[in-house]
Amino acid sequence: MKTFLWVVWAALRATFWRSTAAGRPVGVGMVLLFAVLAAVSEAANQYLTAEGAAVFSQYGINSIIAVIAVCAAVTLLFVSRNRAVVLARFLAMSALVSLLAAIVVHYSPFKLQDLPRGTWLLVILLFVTWWIGAAIAILRGAGVGPYQSPAVRGVGIVVVSLLAAVAMPLFPTFAGRDFDLSTYNLWEVASAKFRKGGEETTAEVDAAAMELAQPSLLDAEIRKLLPERKGTTDIYAIGIAGWSDQDVFTKELDGGLSVLKTSLGLDRGAIRLVNHRDTLETSPVASRTNFAAAVHAVAGIMNRDEDVLLVFITSHGGPTGVGLVLADALSTVLRPEHVASVLDREGIRNRVVIVSACYSGVFAKPLASPDSIVLTAADENSTSFGCSNEREWTYFGDAFFNQSLGESVSLQQAFEDAKVKISQWEARDELPPSSPQGHFGAAISEKLAKLKPGKKMQAATEER
Repeated sequence: MKTFLWVVWAALRATFWRSTAAGRPVGVGMVLLFAVLAAVSEAANQYLTAEGAAVFSQYGINSIIAVIAVCAAVTLLFVSRNRAVVLARFLAMSALVSLLAAIVVHYSPFKLQDLPRGTWLLVILLFVTWWIGAAIAILRGAGVGPYQSPAVRGVGIVVVSLLAAVAMPLFPTFAGRDFDLSTYNLWEVASAKFRKGGEETTAEVDAAAMELAQPSLLDAEIRKLLPERKGTTDIYAIGIAGWSDQDVFTKELDGGLSVLKTSLGLDRGAIRLVNHRDTLETSPVASRTNFAAAVHAVAGIMNRDEDVLLVFITSHGGPTGVGLVLADALSTVLRPEHVASVLDREGIRNRVVIVSACYSGVFAKPLASPDSIVLTAADENSTSFGCSNEREWTYFGDAFFNQSLGESVSLQQAFEDAKVKISQWEARDELPPSSPQGHFGAAISEKLAKLKPGKKMQAATEER
């Protein structure tokens, strides 16, 4: 305990650029303890500074461990004497600073992202300057070896550690509602720039014209819906293909709705919301506004006590929801809270929600109820696979819609079969498990079990 407190005291002094002599030996166990404390404090920092409800991802733990390991290795490269003492002090100081920064940001009335760019640069410059001074204080106290300048070594540790951390593909342990992976690390920024550069070879989307066209396009989709039939459980659908850069989502939307029509009998029609350059003049785009309007329209047609609304979403996803992106004209996130609030506000109790996207498990709990079925391609902490542009289906879409679901197969049976197939494909391709999630409410499962899609489709045909 005395050694622990001595290291903490030395780290505190270093934060004020005060050196402390290496008077006590430090073992490997003590270094590992401070490494754990540094990791925990950084995770706490991310949790406290996340905007809104913080969503956990285990991949962020990997990032924290990797940064600590790399910075520790860099430190040891510049130190030849009292290495354990120096490393323990650096780790202790990191833990203290992370917690202090989290508390200040969490309780500050100002948001860092609202600061002007010039102020941001000044804050970064001041932080790097302070860090160099603290590093020099630690090295001066512990000693770095003969003919070795603490100032030069301190600058070297800070600069190389910064370059190494910037070069790493980091991921947050806790992300808030406004988390944007495309700006979180250098690799994602470069990837976003590359994608944007590729898009410049195609015609730009006229955002104003697109916005003006939405009411008429959405109205045309709504007019295709057939009226509900009293005494019959009718099923209406809203399909969303959210990401314009890849055709697989549009293909999966079309294929999935076709299979669902055969399996469940979507004989009252479906509203398609599609983000794709090729459908701008024929289909309403997938935006949060259009989704809310589509749900409102269906709620006005269906019998909300006996009919069912099916929502099928396919897109890229993140810890806060699924992306709705159309070139540079539209970029937002459809969050599970938004979907739940829209459905609840319109009084739609009987619902089936299928989400094919990474991290789509975030939709499971907010939408689960005895009157709902919720199927997701992954759990809330995992990615899903198969969204390359040349594919017709994602892994989930292929396994669930294309290979498991049919006219005589229930949603639950198809989902269980799909999970097995997906697990086999992921093992074959040496991919981490996506862990699809399924919630099957008792009331709606019983309601759907009574349906006979073949007869319903026949009756709908005769009615037309």
